[in-house]
Amino acid sequence: MFENDILIAGGDPGFGAIKLDAGDSKVLFPAVICKGNERIFSTLGNASVHKGSDLETQISSLDVIVKNNSTGIERHYFMGSLAESLNPNEAHYCWDEDKSTDEEATALLVVAIALAQQGPKSNVYLGTGVPVKYYASLKDRYESELKGSFSVTFRSGPRAGETRHLNILRSRVLPQSYGVFIKETLNEYGIPTSPKLFGGYVVVIDPGFRTTDVATFYDGVMLDPPNSFSLEKGLRWAYTGVAEKLKEMTASHLNPLETNDQELDKIFRVNGGQFPWNNGAINLNPIMKMMLKQLGTDIGREVKKTLKPMMGKIHTVLVAGKVGEMIFEHLEFENKVLINDPQFGNATGFRIMAANMVNNLTKKANPGA
Repeated sequence: MFENDILIAGGDPGFGAIKLDAGDSKVLFPAVICKGNERIFSTLGNASVHKGSDLETQISSLDVIVKNNSTGIERHYFMGSLAESLNPNEAHYCWDEDKSTDEEATALLVVAIALAQQGPKSNVYLGTGVPVKYYASLKDRYESELKGSFSVTFRSGPRAGETRHLNILRSRVLPQSYGVFIKETLNEYGIPTSPKLFGGYVVVIDPGFRTTDVATFYDGVMLDPPNSFSLEKGLRWAYTGVAEKLKEMTASHLNPLETNDQELDKIFRVNGGQFPWNNGAINLNPIMKMMLKQLGTDIGREVKKTLKPMMGKIHTVLVAGKVGEMIFEHLEFENKVLINDPQFGNATGFRIMAANMVNNLTKKANPGA
């Protein structure tokens, strides 16, 4: 935060979760959304249960109205864990590849910004990213679409009845995994914090829900494809393997268990890997452990294969993301480093990028300063 009415934020709208770093606060919730409706029975019980801070309690109760003030379009949504609980049949991940023109994806990001706001109104400078493989085709559209005036009204939780107004003045888009490199090498004023990473070859491996982004840097410059690329493999691949094994284990029963990645994501996130079944539960953790080992091995092998000509010259492999943390031990690189707070690697880097953008704009406005 630079001034009361200016919010500088980095948003990482992944396929599995929304991550937003606003410096003073960090916002994280499942990228699950559905249309909202009038709540009758769901207001009973649990109303007095408050877990954690006001922000955490609010994040668990995202019954919101989002208005695009530019178009006048207003929508009522349930988001995050509330969507999963209140409307499990319609709640879905926001999985459109092009999130720039996806109304629901924009709503998720706007609500994350509103959650990070300290006051009722803010002007926002936003840094965000897209998967490496889509950067060239989506960058300009993202930067033009992720602007404008929005309002978010909270219908439940600690902020019930409150409205947050936000005006995204400018957005800057980078390839995902570039955010990780920025976080590890620069501060908010553009001053290098790790000169070692600006020399020679450095690789960032950023596994996500559906894809794994790989970025190669030489002397601080991100190299073009094929040296920077996306693999069509992520946590979802592991969930698919768990679902197949679960069906196989219960095949002899009248109703074999059929599940999907969204349900499994909640089972591991909320239930600790215990799948309720037949008056008890099936522990899916051993299966998941096996799948994660395979995922890490596969990703490592693909990266080595693609970057074979330069493998001997790479002095640091930075690993980021929640999924990166989960498979870190299975990535076979001698020079691997798991970054601090890996889940917010991109979001924090994008915030640093946005802060530098604001500092540059300020310098231009005050050349004598």
